[in-house]
Amino acid sequence: MNKKDPKFYSRYEKTRIISARTLQIAEGSPVLVKHPKSATPLEIAEAEWNAGLIPIDIKKKEQC
Repeated sequence: MNKKDPKFYSRYEKTRIISARTLQIAEGSPVLVKHPKSATPLEIAEAEWNAGLIPIDIKKKEQC
């Protein structure tokens, strides 16, 4: 399974990634998808997640 595949992450990791990206967008980071002007930072971050474009990665611990 590809690490960037949304199914690779748990729901908690997904929430953390989207919330971090939402904060970045709200603070003025460039947006990676086309969106209507009325879209909120959360809607934009979710669109980026669905497109697989969020530039955030998580390092997972190796399971023993």
